[in-house]
Amino acid sequence: MLSKSEVGDFLRDMPVAFVVFRVLPSDIVYAYVNEAGACIEGFRREELVGKSMPQVFPAVDAATMEAVRMTAEQGVKQYFTRCIPGSRYLSIQTYQPRPGFCACVLHDVTDTARQDNLRKEEHQRLELQATRDPLTGLYNVREGRVLVERQLAEPRWKGTRGALFMFDLDDFKLVNDRFGHDRGDAVLKGFARVLERSFRCSDIVFRAGGDEFSAFVPDIPCACVAERICADVVASVEILKEKCADVSVSIGVAVGRPTHSYESFYRAADQALYGIKRTGKSAYRIADMDDVRAEDVQGPTPTTLPAA
Repeated sequence: MLSKSEVGDFLRDMPVAFVVFRVLPSDIVYAYVNEAGACIEGFRREELVGKSMPQVFPAVDAATMEAVRMTAEQGVKQYFTRCIPGSRYLSIQTYQPRPGFCACVLHDVTDTARQDNLRKEEHQRLELQATRDPLTGLYNVREGRVLVERQLAEPRWKGTRGALFMFDLDDFKLVNDRFGHDRGDAVLKGFARVLERSFRCSDIVFRAGGDEFSAFVPDIPCACVAERICADVVASVEILKEKCADVSVSIGVAVGRPTHSYESFYRAADQALYGIKRTGKSAYRIADMDDVRAEDVQGPTPTTLPAA
């Protein structure tokens, strides 16, 4: 049989980090730390024993303290990973050696955690490339269509109607021809920010390609809301014109129930947009897909195109 001092020597010198906390009603203190445990936490043993956990690590999170307390008071064995000062990660396993105490076996898993973080960042980067337009940061056309079709397949509530907006920047080619593609890119990015401000986070805004953009509102209460959004966008582009270049926007909108397909929304919005482009620019037209007899809502009066 080993004596208590021999057991203490074995625990002190074993290569696995080992820490025991005593849990008091209002504090958690270090009751025992072996050499490996002190080393992994960046202290000497005598600097830890008897000290409060929050005193040693002022930034310790509440979840860690709660885990230690649950083990000491209820005997719940736990396994978790925590980041400690120095951007290091510890894998922590807990058990109850006796009531009121929590023993922790610690492993430095910094390298593994960093590799996991790098893999997550790479996954996020690839996902961003696959779903976002690199210039504006909006959804690309493929992801935009997927999200719209998903909303049409699963409407938020019965009787709801959606609205597909199509935006075309008038005279955008002239911006590139006169001022270069850097100015053109600035216009596109500026217009993307206009759309982000004009729509909610729950709406779907995407770049359809070139100088064309789209947005889908899955739960528009009435066509008058679409009209207000269009008027806001037209007015915002007037402000953008002063900062970037002389452009305006034409808008076609299709409002209808989610029983219509994406293609039907697209055709109706495209026809409304074509109607504006054919008669002028810097205006909008809203088509009601559920009432073919209803006249399209249009405004403001389109800027007349110059005679050929």
